[in-house]
Amino acid sequence: MTKRSACQYVLWLCIVVCQVFAVEEPRLYTGSIQIPTLGDLGMTLGIQDSDEGTFILLTVPTQGATNVPLEAIFMEDGSMTASLPQAQLTFVVKENVGQTRLTGHMEQGLVFPIDFERVSSLPTLNRPQHPIGPFPYKDREVTALHPDGHILAGTLTIPKGRGPFPCAILISGSGMQDRDESLMGHKPFLVIADYLTRNGIAVLRFDDRGVGGSAVDNPDDLKTVTSEDFATDAAVMVSASRMHPEIDSRRVGVIGHSEGGLIGPMVAVNDDKLAFVVMLAGPGVTGSELLPVQQALFLQAEGANPEFIDTVVNASMSLYELMEAGASEEELRELMVELVEVQFAVVGLELTEELFESSVDEGLETMTSPWMQFFLFHDPAPVLAQVECPVLAMNGTLDVQVSYRQNLPAIEEAMFESGGDITIVELEGLNHLFQPATTGAVSEYGAIETTFDPVALEVIRDWLLEVTDVD
Repeated sequence: MTKRSACQYVLWLCIVVCQVFAVEEPRLYTGSIQIPTLGDLGMTLGIQDSDEGTFILLTVPTQGATNVPLEAIFMEDGSMTASLPQAQLTFVVKENVGQTRLTGHMEQGLVFPIDFERVSSLPTLNRPQHPIGPFPYKDREVTALHPDGHILAGTLTIPKGRGPFPCAILISGSGMQDRDESLMGHKPFLVIADYLTRNGIAVLRFDDRGVGGSAVDNPDDLKTVTSEDFATDAAVMVSASRMHPEIDSRRVGVIGHSEGGLIGPMVAVNDDKLAFVVMLAGPGVTGSELLPVQQALFLQAEGANPEFIDTVVNASMSLYELMEAGASEEELRELMVELVEVQFAVVGLELTEELFESSVDEGLETMTSPWMQFFLFHDPAPVLAQVECPVLAMNGTLDVQVSYRQNLPAIEEAMFESGGDITIVELEGLNHLFQPATTGAVSEYGAIETTFDPVALEVIRDWLLEVTDVD
């Protein structure tokens, strides 16, 4: 469910903008660093000599960072150091005599060796499904004012031809997502919107509050939001789509991925005019039930020792039980210490005291946040039982974040008992992003070229055409 579980090490890059006045073309060195739980992270470092000094240019394709300039300082041994303070990131590197290799290390809490080879150009990600214009449809920018005062912004794509058309509003997964749900060089919502619009279904995709064009007055307000708040955002965009003259207001529904799959039914129970809900890897159980299974599958996919897996899962379950029982901060910290020690031991890393304490603090902050509190103890079943419109629930069999075995039966049961219209689809060999995968591990996401499996797209299209009665 979550793209970043508590205490999971992830490389965060803060992209900054500044101008480098070049004297020579940068010397480019490419390689990868091994990030715990994420696998190989491809990276290019450019050495740029300019009339403003020497810069290290950082490029990480899967994180959307290209030629981020970091001012370099030369050390006595000829090595260079450069930092990105916003990400607590530091490089210490040195070119060999022939300027064919760049060696050194990257520091971000942990130390990652660097041994990169000289290349002639920046590597590019191959994303064959990303649509390239001109497009056989129209697009419109949409802005809407939320009753709480913040602005939501998105893109409405409208099929060519005679309307009005059915419309799907896309709801993103957890974390700060843009309207394309960009992740590791993929833009799944862009691909879905392009495909459905070419097939006669309008699509509105929008930036999460606080991202892109969806501005908030006080960023600190984002610390207190939950899935219920995001459901109100989706509802606002549903209303905005209905006001468009080329949209059939009777045939507007939602498509939610991951957390968005949790949110979709919330929107439906508060809107009896909603035409459909599509749950893409949406939860059917509480987060406290889902997360232990997620952790076990995640670690299995990464080849962790079964004993380690059991220890992590048991510690996590104990933590959730203590949280539900209203345990003290001291009791929670004791369990979080155990969880951090075990999780880093799983990936074979030794912690500095500073990193250990910050990991524990960050873990506690995450687990006690309003968003996590809601996610852990919210039961989707009673909400699903109230949904009156048709629902399509899809999952890949290699999804390690939202297990199809755990969640699809729970969704089906909740709706079946209330007489709901539910369609369940299991897609063999697809991961949480609906990519064809080998193990389903998160470390595969960026390496897979397919953004969203064509068969999965066809399933969504065919079901939508049927439930909206489109010829």
